[in-house]
Amino acid sequence: MQLAGIDGCKTGWVAVVGEVGKPASARLIHVTDLPAFLGLVDFALIDMPVGFVAGPKTRDVEPALRDRLKGKGSSVFPTPCRQALVAQTYAEACAINVQVLGSALPKQSYMIFPKMRELDAIVREIGQKSLREGHPEASFALMAGAPVRSKKREAAGQADRVALLTAQGLPAKALLEAQIKGQMAPDDILDAAALWWSADRHARGKHETFPPVPSRDAVGLEMSVIA
Repeated sequence: MQLAGIDGCKTGWVAVVGEVGKPASARLIHVTDLPAFLGLVDFALIDMPVGFVAGPKTRDVEPALRDRLKGKGSSVFPTPCRQALVAQTYAEACAINVQVLGSALPKQSYMIFPKMRELDAIVREIGQKSLREGHPEASFALMAGAPVRSKKREAAGQADRVALLTAQGLPAKALLEAQIKGQMAPDDILDAAALWWSADRHARGKHETFPPVPSRDAVGLEMSVIA
């Protein structure tokens, strides 16, 4: 059974792929055609929202994550309402989100709208049996037993995450050495590896779900993070 952890990057997606129960088999893949890639694996976790509310309340995923990631809540971006996804400008997206959910959006969320739309179309077509939402910092927190406070884009933070992944049997250093420069960053690779770890936990029935009792959006997608 082939599993994947997928994180977004400048030129598409970064995937760490390996066999269930065999973390040492993990290898790095640069993905430009996400639907085609998903057809090659049995189950994947992706660091991107799956499911969008239409108001008046926000998703219950993010509060559940922030509660688990105390002191690291900044790593949990608010997810837009479904209506905002069609916005063509940041100002328009914020205006729609304020009207529906009562709050604006950080620019970081708006910058990944194209990837959100791409993934939403895919998951509405193929369903969630083989593709679910993950969150790398939730995965790292479960590995460490507490939120990892160091910053993932700094050398010390990357060293902390390499150590955690290596302790779980993943070839973190080799994955970093396989980096395609100019197309992905080291933190993208480490995040994808953390998601592979959680995908493996899911395949073996050892995962956690945030929130423990998920809700569904208006099109029937379960809104939850697997870690």
